[in-house]
Amino acid sequence: MIPFHCETVLQTTTDRVWDLLSDFSLYPQWNPLFPKVTGPGTVGDRHELVVHLPGIDPFTVPATLEHKAEGVLTWRSTFLGRPLLVWTFTCRIEPVSPERLKVRLNWEFGGVLAPLFRFALGRPVQEGMEQLNQALGRWGEKGNVRCMRC
Repeated sequence: MIPFHCETVLQTTTDRVWDLLSDFSLYPQWNPLFPKVTGPGTVGDRHELVVHLPGIDPFTVPATLEHKAEGVLTWRSTFLGRPLLVWTFTCRIEPVSPERLKVRLNWEFGGVLAPLFRFALGRPVQEGMEQLNQALGRWGEKGNVRCMRC
């Protein structure tokens, strides 16, 4: 199935953006798409993701952290087993130069129910990913925030 895709270029370092994406305790402070993640933070483990799509009340999704290294963060969740519905969210950081990077977001639905979810959630998913990229720009670009922990 064709994924939803969103990307942006930021004037910052990969380390700065990766610190935001990989520290789930900071999500309530800056992440509009996933404002809360509960779980151990380790690859392969189940977590509870609060998903806040524009125009839809926040809801909790059980998800497995599939990848968290080398500038790639991937979440996967299944509903009633893989044949019915699986969704995958991936955030990839690609360096463009030492002080510039591209953030690529992909959200994909798979399984028998995928066309229904893609149709019903298409606009909110796309808008949510755009809001996430904007938040990464606000919090990740140098000069915008001195310290997330202050």
